[in-house]
Amino acid sequence: RPAFTLAECLELGLEQAAAARNAERDAQIAGARIGQVRAQVLPELTAKGSYTRLDEVAAFEFDGASYEMGRADNYAASLEASQLLYSGGSVGAALQAAKLYRGAAQARVRAVDNELARDVRTGFNDILLADEQVRVQAASLAQLEDLLAQAESRFRQETAAEFDVLTARVKVANHRPLLIAARQRAELARAAFRNLVQLEPADFDLIGELAFEPVERPLEDWQAQGAAQRPELIELRQHLGMREADVRSEKGGFLPQIRAFANYAGNDPESGSARDEWEWGWNAGLSAEWDVFDGLLRKNRVREKQLDLDKARESLADFERQVALEIQTHWLELRQAAETVAASRETVELAERSLAIARTRYENGLATNLDYADANLALSVARLTRLQALHDHMNALARLQQASGEGWETGETP
Repeated sequence: RPAFTLAECLELGLEQAAAARNAERDAQIAGARIGQVRAQVLPELTAKGSYTRLDEVAAFEFDGASYEMGRADNYAASLEASQLLYSGGSVGAALQAAKLYRGAAQARVRAVDNELARDVRTGFNDILLADEQVRVQAASLAQLEDLLAQAESRFRQETAAEFDVLTARVKVANHRPLLIAARQRAELARAAFRNLVQLEPADFDLIGELAFEPVERPLEDWQAQGAAQRPELIELRQHLGMREADVRSEKGGFLPQIRAFANYAGNDPESGSARDEWEWGWNAGLSAEWDVFDGLLRKNRVREKQLDLDKARESLADFERQVALEIQTHWLELRQAAETVAASRETVELAERSLAIARTRYENGLATNLDYADANLALSVARLTRLQALHDHMNALARLQQASGEGWETGETP
């Protein structure tokens, strides 16, 4: 069956996840909006053509003769160019807002990628932990089954009481559900991870291990990095700039809008005229439009945009505090897990020595099977505690990196 590394899973997740693909589409939509706003400052060229068929051509009589005033079939064509010269700063503010929107969309892409990378990392670690838990529970059950076999052998040889056999059987029976539960957790972890990364094979292996990598960076460094690099904060700052541009754009409506225009038009000559060819002519000029009074509509729009700006400032300040708290939480989780890892290392070594001694004593008739089973249980608990601490440390680091906007090892900077 296929096997995947963490880097391969990250790459697959970023390529196939629906959230990442939609974020990329949002960035493309932002680019299209910039083009729409930029079109307002570029010249406009309009071509028109028309044909009119008259039911009855007007005519008048003179000196006994009838003269038609026009044609039944009438054609006209024109070409008009116009250019916005001044808009009170509204178009410039709108263009700036569109560019800020694209920056916000790009920040959203990075935020989605960061969250996806965090989820892939933690899901990867969850599978590693579940697999290790299965191995520990299986090894512990094997030890108990070996103890049961020895107890039954001694009972047949009449060197052990029936109580020892019954106790060993109970220990084995009680431990089997723990192994079954561990296998189920491993299966569920794989199913969730397969759905997250959209892996094709139903059965797969992961190449990796639960390992401890000490992190010595102080909390202040993580928080400073988060304040500068967290994509959600960058997105909110872009939105704040957009609100400021909206206010300037609305205020630009208090000033006139000036356009330059030029027109070149022609139409077929009237019936009875001295010319048979089309008549063409041109005109050019400037137009100014100024809303002198609009019933205070513009004033209230500016007020609305200003309130949106105040809300954006408050949202940014509130989220900055949330980011600082989130980083502190994950940093404390990381430190606690590191301390547990350090403490559990010696505990596992002591438990292994204790089980070896208990086995030797039991085989020599100096200890009961209960002593041996207790030592086996203590070793399993110590190993599981250490594995959980390693898992928690790796996941806390993944969450801390996401909370601070740090990249991941995919060969490129997010």
